[in-house]
Amino acid sequence: MPSIEDRLTATQVVFTRYILPVCLILGIFGNICNICIFIQKKLRVNSCSIYFIAASFINFLIIIFGITPTISASYIADPTLYFPWACKLKLYGLHSLLMMSRSYILLACIDQFTFCSSNAGLRRFSRRQIALKLVCVVPFIWLIVPIHMLIFVDIQKPSDRCGTSGVYSIIYSIYSFVCALLPLILMVIFSSMAFYNLRQVLRRVQPGNDNQMQVGHNRFRKYDYQIMIMLLCEVIVYLISTILHPITTLYMSLTTVSKGSPPISLLGIAIEGFMAYLAWGFLIYLNSCSTFYINYCVSKVFRSRFYSLMSILFNWLRCNQERHAQHHHNVTGRSIRGQHKTLPRQIKF
Repeated sequence: MPSIEDRLTATQVVFTRYILPVCLILGIFGNICNICIFIQKKLRVNSCSIYFIAASFINFLIIIFGITPTISASYIADPTLYFPWACKLKLYGLHSLLMMSRSYILLACIDQFTFCSSNAGLRRFSRRQIALKLVCVVPFIWLIVPIHMLIFVDIQKPSDRCGTSGVYSIIYSIYSFVCALLPLILMVIFSSMAFYNLRQVLRRVQPGNDNQMQVGHNRFRKYDYQIMIMLLCEVIVYLISTILHPITTLYMSLTTVSKGSPPISLLGIAIEGFMAYLAWGFLIYLNSCSTFYINYCVSKVFRSRFYSLMSILFNWLRCNQERHAQHHHNVTGRSIRGQHKTLPRQIKF
């Protein structure tokens, strides 16, 4: 009968080889659809859509450079365990991309909080021009802030793992804990206040027509309401998929076995390894793969735009197929007529 350690290892292999590939395919498709939908003229006028477009692009990169190496490492040797430069670039790059994605969702929460605010000064923050500027600033911040990882992260011997050691291990654990927990707390705060402001707005609302509602001198459209619901649902999924990361990071930092201390049992090592895998190698990618499907489920406007996008795509494919068939028919017809012209006439005796 297999032991608990063997079962945990087998479960991790199943998650990596069979579930993550599905997440990879669905995530790539979903984020491409997100970008194609939010970039449409009628949707990108909302400043929150700008943050959604940026987050979808970063999530696409997270899936490519995060999930793909994780899957390949379960079949072949992981280069990050043999080449220091690969180890440094992987942790630094993935951390930077994750923080960019978190920052865009946080900015979207702040944007919706200010958009629904009764304070005219705060509402000025919710503009496309400001959103475009912040979208460009965020990558520079998160390419500079974690640059210390390129210096201190390395392959650790004799465990053959890519990570940290010594004093920097404690510093990095605190840094990682703050970077994972602080955006989460701020998202919950601003999304809660945004939802409260939204309820206050809806109480003061006066129906204008089927597509928009009048609130004082501002127009509050149904799409603005639905984009708020999409954002709230994304924050909930982000909370579920990320909350284990700071908890595991803090636990690993507090329970590090020092030299001379008795080692923990094999079962304890297996459980810690499995929890670390769930936090850093599986759940952390679910948010990047699920945003399109969240938006599809909760927003009628998003679904209608998706159907329109698919209709345009299918019509384009059908027209291309018809043109190809017509071209093939014309070429074949000309070839047959040319053969008839070159046939010799029958000689009569």
